[in-house]
Amino acid sequence: MPKNPVANPSVILAAACLAATPMQVALAQPAITIEVDNPVLMPGESTLVTMYAGFARSEYAMAAVQTDLLSTSGSEGWSDARLVVPMDGPATTPGTPSATGYDGILAGQLNFGLSTSYADPTNPIPFWQAVYTAPLDVTRPIDVALSTETSRYEVYPFRDSPVAESRLADLTEGAATIRVIPAPASGLVLALGLAALRRRRDPDRTETRDA
Repeated sequence: MPKNPVANPSVILAAACLAATPMQVALAQPAITIEVDNPVLMPGESTLVTMYAGFARSEYAMAAVQTDLLSTSGSEGWSDARLVVPMDGPATTPGTPSATGYDGILAGQLNFGLSTSYADPTNPIPFWQAVYTAPLDVTRPIDVALSTETSRYEVYPFRDSPVAESRLADLTEGAATIRVIPAPASGLVLALGLAALRRRRDPDRTETRDA
């Protein structure tokens, strides 16, 4: 399970600035939304990242989306990539880790136009998830920028139509940021360690001072 960041004012303020939910994205046009559960992490902490596909209110359901998730950390720190039901239909794939993130994500669902086989009309609909874990060796705040590069985006315009139509030309790509900040006590621990090292190297001076 993803760990929650330490609840201090700076973390809460940063989270408020970075957090975004798919429902905040206008549904008047096709759009991918990247939702980060905990957008501010301490070293070693994890968060769940979910991608959503949105479409116009006048259309019935999402059919297929093929995209690459671009991450400034590459695939470093990422794990447990998977498609979200029901966007894990035939011939789909959660993609392949790469130097730029995840390549070739393909999600989709079928719509046979039958009362028992309608596609899920949830809008926006989640289609991909993965876990990001912050590195341990963080000495200054870093931002992991996320974005999408999409090559296929199709919807079912009507409930009873199994034929999908492309909305790629009107698509708004997804974007989000994960901020990793050093643990608040790291500076104090380092200072105490240096002080102890100095005392061990100069015992005579320490004894004189104590006397």
